[in-house]
Amino acid sequence: MQSSLITRLDALNPLLTRRISLILSFLAVVSCSLGFGWLKQQLGTTMLDELPGYDSETLKTQMLLFGESGRVLHLRFTLILDTLFPFAYGAFFGGVLVLAARGIFTTAILAPVLAVMVLDLAENMQIALMLAQFPDISDPQIAFASATTLAKFWSIGFFLCWLVGLVLGQLWMRLRGRAA
Repeated sequence: MQSSLITRLDALNPLLTRRISLILSFLAVVSCSLGFGWLKQQLGTTMLDELPGYDSETLKTQMLLFGESGRVLHLRFTLILDTLFPFAYGAFFGGVLVLAARGIFTTAILAPVLAVMVLDLAENMQIALMLAQFPDISDPQIAFASATTLAKFWSIGFFLCWLVGLVLGQLWMRLRGRAA
């Protein structure tokens, strides 16, 4: 099973590094980001998945700030736009990662991107449930959603450090190759 997943991830490398794939995925990321900006403007506050962790009191305060119409709008955006967003940034940053890793790593290079995407999608499902169920949300449900949000933030940080390290590694290899 694991080698099958790795084989499938490796098969994506040429697709993700095509210029048209990078351009389209970048445009999708920008479009989603503009949509999130509009949503935040309509809500008058931050979205739930932007909070750096939360407890039941913080969540209740946010939900009341949204109001009924804000919760419905947030739910729609979570189910549609925030479900597409991980695929958009996954395709873009996956392509960038594959390009940055050439000559350093080849197998399963997309695994960190996939991990971030899975955490983000899991977080989105939990947020959608909380938006739909409010005010009937249990403390364990809130704690699990908050932990998923924190794990997503940590994985994004790890991924970005990994990407910067690969880019710097590529630059170092090129500079070393020119000096030789």
